[in-house]
Amino acid sequence: MPLWAGEDMAEAAVAEAFTALSLALRPAPASAASRARLLAAAAAPERRFSPFVARLSHLLDLAHERVGELLVSLARADVWEHVLPNVELFHLEGGPATAGADVGFVRVAAGARFPHHNHLGDEHVLVLQGGFVEDDGTVVRAGAGSFRAAGSAHSLTALPDQDLLYAVVVFGVEFPGLPPRA
Repeated sequence: MPLWAGEDMAEAAVAEAFTALSLALRPAPASAASRARLLAAAAAPERRFSPFVARLSHLLDLAHERVGELLVSLARADVWEHVLPNVELFHLEGGPATAGADVGFVRVAAGARFPHHNHLGDEHVLVLQGGFVEDDGTVVRAGAGSFRAAGSAHSLTALPDQDLLYAVVVFGVEFPGLPPRA
């Protein structure tokens, strides 16, 4: 019987017995109603993205309550604007620290490419769902932030397993070769 750091023989024996007991018991299936409630709670945007509220509040310079409202809004089709093939934007008004920036959420279809663009000002991103591969091979996944300084340029490709969703604050961006947005 292995001894873990700080355990004596009696503690190790009890831990081993509980492990053996848990493996010997047949799992009890969850009821259909319990399973449905769990899946609904996990799928609800305000809960699914709740680990990001504090970071989004800081990034967007908005109160936690307002960020929660915005996260609920992500499920509504009417807040999304198709801006490029396979790319949608949910534009919003950020707080005072974001004055002069384009602020919002971006959704890119799984596996789709976000075109090459130039940053006229700094860009701050927080990935909420999925991930992407930068054109230099860097992979950025849900929970990670990304920063691009003014004067930088790049493109990215959403990972193929699910749509990419991220919050962005960018102080000016241009897309060479694409017509300007009205």
